[in-house]
Amino acid sequence: MNWYYAEETQRKGPFEQSAFDELVKSGQITPETLVWREGLPDWKPYREVIATSSISTAEGDAPCVECGRTFPKSEMVQYEGSWICPNCKPIFFQRIREGIAPVGEMVYGGFWIRFLAKFVDGILLQLVGLALRLLVGLFLSPTNDPTPFFIVNWICSLLIGASYATFFVGKYGATPGKMACRLRIVRPDGAKVTYLRALGRHFAEILSSITLGVGYIMAAFDEEKRSLHDRVCDTRVIRLNA
Repeated sequence: MNWYYAEETQRKGPFEQSAFDELVKSGQITPETLVWREGLPDWKPYREVIATSSISTAEGDAPCVECGRTFPKSEMVQYEGSWICPNCKPIFFQRIREGIAPVGEMVYGGFWIRFLAKFVDGILLQLVGLALRLLVGLFLSPTNDPTPFFIVNWICSLLIGASYATFFVGKYGATPGKMACRLRIVRPDGAKVTYLRALGRHFAEILSSITLGVGYIMAAFDEEKRSLHDRVCDTRVIRLNA
């Protein structure tokens, strides 16, 4: 069996199984590296191949379903047919406890379910914004000079929107709208999104908006259902296990 892998725009190979295993062990081939071998219909990230295929390795060795590197089975744990190395075991079982599928089995949230989640979040933010405008109106009447009223209202709305996304995504991995639709925002390896990345992702949505919504529509055609701001911040939106 001969293997090939892609490095930037170049195709490398062919490699026999033993040589390919060495590339995996050395870290030359990562879980995100596109690979192909006889029998595969198309090029796929290595993590998907090891999650769905039985790959022959040296006797007593197995590829980790998380990082893709090969380890002796005596150092690994097996879960539902998948092998997990000691380094990846904590994050793997943390995702299992949280109802998130293993990396190779992730189901990405499509355009319409994400649209519904965004709609729910929009309603919640509108309700908060209405209460805010009423509160601001008690102190700054827009009837005389409306400028201070609109400036303060705009700043407060900006802070509420950023705080809403940063807090919920950083703490829970999803806004209330996404929670209602059983969606979660994660890194490509399934890891949790940090507060800083959640904040950056919120402002990156401006790019998806100013492109007349094309940045959002990209999720309908992307293989991993990524919108423009997902690409910018290297995040994925996945569906949780039922």
